[in-house]
Formats: sequence, structure tokens, C-alpha cells
Amino acid sequence: MGTSTSPRQALLIVDHGTRSTAANAPLAELARKLAEARPNWLVAHAHMELAEPDFKSALEGLIARGAEEILIHLHFLGEGFHVRETLPRLIEDARARHVGVPIRTTVPLGQDSRIAEIVLDRMDAQSPPDRQIS
Repeated sequence: MGTSTSPRQALLIVDHGTRSTAANAPLAELARKLAEARPNWLVAHAHMELAEPDFKSALEGLIARGAEEILIHLHFLGEGFHVRETLPRLIEDARARHVGVPIRTTVPLGQDSRIAEIVLDRMDAQSPPDRQIS
């Protein structure tokens, strides 16, 4: 770890997951971009269902790579079942296995007020003939 006295930080980005490899690819790409933006952090991604890596495997991988603190980014729009039920259990299990490793979470991405700004920016960027209205 060199001469640094600060703990090795890690980020685990978690989404729902899908059977579609193409639909899962953006999360891996986001993890890559975040790792590039924060080269001192260990970054990984995980899916709750239907795709690998799963939560436990990704978290254990971060520990194996030397993570001493883990932030779990909840890449969900709301507080559905996984955010309310599944993830808290998995996180408590991880905390019990790795007592010396602080594990924290973000609020779900959808609770960030900047989401509305992104939607508005996208609306404004569309010319009227290109808008899709159902």
C-alpha cells in the first residue's frame, strides 16, 4: 500500500441486471469510466439478478484487491424490493464477514435532484419533429 495512511477506498456500483448482455454493458462502462476518473479507488460493478457479477462476488473481489472501505452506489431509480430488502441483508452479511471494513451506501440514484435537470436537458435538446410522444 505504499506510504499512504488513508484506507484503500472502493466503489461498488449495483443495478438490477437483465438477461441482455447489451443492456448490462452500460454499467460495466460506467464502472470503467469511474475507475479512470478516480484512479486511487478500486471500482467494480454488480447486478442483483440475471447477470454476473453478482453482489457478493463483486464485493469479495474488491476485498481481495485490498479494499479497506467500500461505498456501494445504488444505481436504481427508486426504493424497490432490492433497495429495501435484498441489499440491506447482503450488506449486513458482508459487514459480518469483514468487520474491519466500513461499508456504506448511497441513496438510490433516482433520489438525486439532478435527475430532473438531465431529463429537462434532454427534452430541450430535442427538436420538435424528433420528439417522441405516445
